[in-house]
Amino acid sequence: MKDQERKIEDSAREEKLHNKVWLAGLGVYAKGGDELNQLSGKGKAMYNELIEQGRGVESELKERIHTTRIHKSVSAEERAHQLVQKMVGMDNERLDSLDDKIDQLTANIEALLERREAKK
Repeated sequence: MKDQERKIEDSAREEKLHNKVWLAGLGVYAKGGDELNQLSGKGKAMYNELIEQGRGVESELKERIHTTRIHKSVSAEERAHQLVQKMVGMDNERLDSLDDKIDQLTANIEALLERREAKK
């Protein structure tokens, strides 16, 4: 009977050991899942932080691009005015005055044409 008792005890110990190994495996699985969830939470937080930083950088870049375009546009206009002044030999005030006179003459001609058409 001692041999059979020993087999039963050995079997019980093996079963306890298998049970502990099984429980340890489940514990590892649970701990890994928890750590994975924590990493996912950290990853999501980092992702959201990167999005916010990206928005700031995007806004800054858009402002720089807008400012650069304005400066280039102003520079181009200034160069165009300088070229016109060199070609025509007049300063901006005189050119503006001539432009106003041309607008007035155009309006007068259009008014005369309207009166002429109305008489017909």
